[in-house]
Amino acid sequence: MRWLLVVALVVVACAEPKPSPLPATCDTRQGGRAGAQAQLRFVDVTDSQVVLTFGPSAEPGEFDVPQFQLERLEGTSAPRAYRVHVSGASSVNPDGTTSYSGLRDVEIGTRTVRALHLIDEARRAMTFTVLLERVTCPFVGARSYVYGKSPRAQIVLTFNDAGSLSIETQSDVSGGAEVGTPAQASGMGYSPGSTVKIGLGGREIHETTADTAGAFDTGFWIPEREPGLYAVTASDGRGRVGMTMLRVMVRRPTH
Repeated sequence: MRWLLVVALVVVACAEPKPSPLPATCDTRQGGRAGAQAQLRFVDVTDSQVVLTFGPSAEPGEFDVPQFQLERLEGTSAPRAYRVHVSGASSVNPDGTTSYSGLRDVEIGTRTVRALHLIDEARRAMTFTVLLERVTCPFVGARSYVYGKSPRAQIVLTFNDAGSLSIETQSDVSGGAEVGTPAQASGMGYSPGSTVKIGLGGREIHETTADTAGAFDTGFWIPEREPGLYAVTASDGRGRVGMTMLRVMVRRPTH
């Protein structure tokens, strides 16, 4: 009887459902909302993802995921390239200040994603190119959510059947977060209803639950760690993993 119980447990464990492959596309893909207005806030590029995060704009119009189009780009030196055209968005606020002050050319040169370039911006339209190191097609996702009290919208491309993961902190202008300060993790492409575990430097620090669309938003506090650059991961335990980088900094004294 004991052996039968062990066999039954093994069968149940092996029968746990795995997520089906994310619906990747190699063709033109459109999304977002026509007439929506947004400001580019952050760009997150790793070997498996390109994430464009937007915030509200003072430009007349409702905030939402701005209208975008993804299409294959020919004539580059890369094995595969895509162009992402975003309407109703800018890195410059209507008052002339910048909403995005990060890099316009992000070169990483890894196994899948080689680089992201912001190649054109005019009349509240932005054009990016995504260069890949191999012939593959992205999963394309988009959604809006709230960070604290601030609305956010994201356009996401992921590769290698990975989930997306982006981290927003109080110290984004410095490219990292101080120990003991809050951060928010957001992701798409995970198993619906799964438990998503957040890890920093290979150690689990938080967990949350993906919604029925496989997305999540969750807040956590930056734990005590030696200052430095750490890999942050999100895993649903069913083979879907997202990864980004975060610089942990010493907390500055308050007066």
